[in-house]
Amino acid sequence: MDVKKYLDNKKNIRILSVIDNKDIIESFDLDCYPCISSLEDYKKNLFTDNELVVIIIDHNCISRNDIFKNNFGLQNVMLLIVNDTLLNDNMTKYTNILFSYGYKYFGLSDNDKAQIFIYDISEYKDSPDWLNNKNWANPELWEK
Repeated sequence: MDVKKYLDNKKNIRILSVIDNKDIIESFDLDCYPCISSLEDYKKNLFTDNELVVIIIDHNCISRNDIFKNNFGLQNVMLLIVNDTLLNDNMTKYTNILFSYGYKYFGLSDNDKAQIFIYDISEYKDSPDWLNNKNWANPELWEK
């Protein structure tokens, strides 16, 4: 996934680096965005979909669940998880945990440094094909 292209579509971007990994910040040019020290201090805007919080974590943060306790109310979160051997060996376990919190998996970054998961409330649930006026809500089809 092209992280820079995704970031270009967002207006209000904040970076939270839970782990000390300057390599990730530099490789995605994240140092040009404001950093926040914690999610408790971040003022959430519940009425915007252009706001994005990029959180840099490793596999230990997923297991501890610390990060998920404080991200309530965020509309759009991108997790950049450091791509290491332990993460790859247990990818199914970590993916299932993140899926249970509503994150979608977007694969490995273009530079292979991070696994990318995104939570975006505006795209949280895809509309099913049958939910449209052509199939069931069309009065012309009621007698069929």
